[in-house]
Amino acid sequence: MSSSRRVAVLSIALLGGPAWSLSELRIGGPEGIDWEDLARAEGGRYVVVDEQGQVLRTVGIEAVPYAPVPDEEIRDWGEIVMLDFSGNGLRPVYIEPTQNLALPDERRVLYVTSSISTGYTDAESRSVAPVVDGDPTTAFLRPVPESPRLAGLNLGWVKNLVVNLGAEMPVNRVRFYPRPGFEESYLAWYELGGVPEESVIVDRAGTRRPGKRWFRDISRTLGAPNDPAVEVIRRETENLEALEDVTFPTQDFRWVTLRPLNPERDWEIAEFEIYGEGYVTRTRYRTDILDMGHPVTWSKIRWAGERPERTRVRIRTRTGNTPQPFRYALVDRTGRFSEVDRTEYNNVFGAGAYSTVKREVDVESWSFWSPEYDWEAGLRNPDERASAWEDGQRVLSPSPTRYLQLEVELFADRDVAPRIDQLEVLFSEVAAASEVVGEVWPIVTDDFGSQTFTYVVRPVIGPEDGGFDRLEIVTHIQADTVRSVIVDGVEVIDRFRPEVLEDRIVVSFDRLAGTRDSEKRIEVVFDTRVLRFGSDFTGFVWSSDQPAVRQRVDPGDATFRFGGNVLSVETPMGGELISDARILPRVFTPNGDGRNDRVRIVYDVRDIAADRPHVLEIFDLTGRRVHRLDRAPRSSGTFEQEWDGRDDEDRLVAPGIYVLRIEVEADTGRRVVNALLSVAY
Repeated sequence: MSSSRRVAVLSIALLGGPAWSLSELRIGGPEGIDWEDLARAEGGRYVVVDEQGQVLRTVGIEAVPYAPVPDEEIRDWGEIVMLDFSGNGLRPVYIEPTQNLALPDERRVLYVTSSISTGYTDAESRSVAPVVDGDPTTAFLRPVPESPRLAGLNLGWVKNLVVNLGAEMPVNRVRFYPRPGFEESYLAWYELGGVPEESVIVDRAGTRRPGKRWFRDISRTLGAPNDPAVEVIRRETENLEALEDVTFPTQDFRWVTLRPLNPERDWEIAEFEIYGEGYVTRTRYRTDILDMGHPVTWSKIRWAGERPERTRVRIRTRTGNTPQPFRYALVDRTGRFSEVDRTEYNNVFGAGAYSTVKREVDVESWSFWSPEYDWEAGLRNPDERASAWEDGQRVLSPSPTRYLQLEVELFADRDVAPRIDQLEVLFSEVAAASEVVGEVWPIVTDDFGSQTFTYVVRPVIGPEDGGFDRLEIVTHIQADTVRSVIVDGVEVIDRFRPEVLEDRIVVSFDRLAGTRDSEKRIEVVFDTRVLRFGSDFTGFVWSSDQPAVRQRVDPGDATFRFGGNVLSVETPMGGELISDARILPRVFTPNGDGRNDRVRIVYDVRDIAADRPHVLEIFDLTGRRVHRLDRAPRSSGTFEQEWDGRDDEDRLVAPGIYVLRIEVEADTGRRVVNALLSVAY
């Protein structure tokens, strides 16, 4: 951890009326808070500056204190898993081929499975510890009282030695051997295995999870199989080498196991060494819960870094208004769950009484983890001034809230890894309103055609709130029209013309500010189509003189006229993924006379939540492709492409009938639709 505390930069613009502080929380890089500090209960601080960059004040960011616990299930606060913080950035650790991954540290622990239970004892742990202590003069010794072959079963050690690497590592070599001078006691009969992270195995012995378990017991009978969760790397019954050095193609394992196979004599292991090479495949970073001191309005998030092909970065946020995101409960004497504090929950959970405790997200005070932020959309634009904030993405977690937590998962591909140099969050210390709730009606559609929706927003504005004069409604596709905008019962559409953009509507009105404007409803009536089941009409309110800071509209009871209290709309299930393909005009003449020289291809894609590639190809009637039209990956919506009648070599195609093929890749596979178009001269 760095000995010098870095400072996050905060910029503020002074406006008329209530002062809105535009705050930039900067993590990483030469000026940002240490990544490690935010995950190790160190907290941080930022400064407030005026328009000339002069520091007005320094504000601390506290980390919510907590008691560290070993179990992943209740490790809710800061977390660092195999990360390289060089240059105050974030990158997976690179495993050098000479690094023995079995040597113990805070992320790698040796466990053994017991033949009589799924747990382990402290005595067993101490007895096997010499195999990973780095000292070849100490050993784990196992006598064989009787030949298993003669006895008909194994009377000795039948457990797996299990090394938990703490994260999924690229492993390609394992070595084990006895002490110098005791070479005749080498292990000649063994089964070497590995278990990936995505398996049924829990993080550590003695814990349980739904659908998860520790390693199973192994029968003492001859030829007994290993735990089916173990992927066998090598099975050896005639080893003649005291130093066994097993190499194999690199595989990603979280656990590495060694099981003796009915040994005929006494044996020992002085050291059990594990090696690999490449970046750690999956790493995780999570800040502590950060206390901003008072509720703030989260606006945008952006980052700088690299994401090479075959790698992935998952960035998520969650926000809340209490120091912890969970509620804990314990079964009381009546057999019912009663709320307890986190310390009591930890004590009971750690003692193994899992069925008597439960943990749930405090949904009244905290959000769930946000959807994954899009990497490309959140990239910092180096050509813009840092204070412009035209780049980045909207923060998907609700506000105003006092507490923030960030989580980053980095997925490498052994020889390449993603990197985050710096991450920034824009927020305002003054909210537009204390609360903004909205609902839409209707909440169910019978088809995928255009329909009229009414969107009602109810703000609660306090004397310290900044107010707003804009409402943005995300429609995902371009709306057909806005019929009405009513504020406090007065139609304002003639004075403030709505903006109908590609994927949203922006309506304007006189500024609502102060308690006199609290509870004044904003009602927007518009026509659009809904192409994705459960599509959310997410909304934001903001001030025209501070467009970078936008407060999200939360679903809630905005009007007694509607009973849904939601912002999502359900569509019919089933139907075609690609629909309503239109070719305009059906016959076109690309002869350069300025009339019908290009053909417009319009089509709908529905029920896709994430961006997926679209491919449009044009074939002649022999099946030969003449041209390909690619479109950047998109989710559900209405899309349009144009073709000028030229092939892939920029030559005009011959007159005739052509087949248009539209292909979209969905989670359930590729979907294709074909249509005919004619070229004439």
